[in-house]
Amino acid sequence: MTDSEYQELVQFLGRKFDETDQRFEGMDRRLDQMATKEEMRAQQAETRRHFDVVAEDLRSRMQLVAEGHQALVDGQQALVEGHQALAEGQERILVRMERMERELGAMIRISYAELDDRIRKCEQGLAAVQERLARVESQQV
Repeated sequence: MTDSEYQELVQFLGRKFDETDQRFEGMDRRLDQMATKEEMRAQQAETRRHFDVVAEDLRSRMQLVAEGHQALVDGQQALVEGHQALAEGQERILVRMERMERELGAMIRISYAELDDRIRKCEQGLAAVQERLARVESQQV
C-alpha cells in the first residue's frame, strides 16, 4: 500500500469513527432522556394510584345510579299499586251505583204504582161524590 492510499484509508477510517462517535452520542442523549427502572416503577405506582382513585369514583357513581334506578323502580311499583287500588275502588263504586240505580228504579216504580193507585181511588171517590152530588141536586129540583 502506498503512502497516499494509506492516508486515504486513515482519513476514511477517521470519518467512520467520527460518524460512529456521533451515533453513540445521539444514543447517549436518547438513553439519558429515557426513564430509569426506578423512575418507571414510580410512574407505574403513580398511574396505579390514579387508576384506583378513578375506579373507586366510578364504583361510587355506579352505586348512585343503581340506587337511583331502584328508587325509580320502587316509585313505579308504588304508582302501579296505587293505580290498581284506584281502579278497584272505582269498580266497587260503579257496582254500588248500578245496584243503587236498580233499587232506586224499583222504589220509583213502587211509589208510582202506589201514587197511581191512590189517584185512581181519589178519582173513583170523586166520581162517586160527583154522582151523589148530581143525585142530590136532581132531587132538590
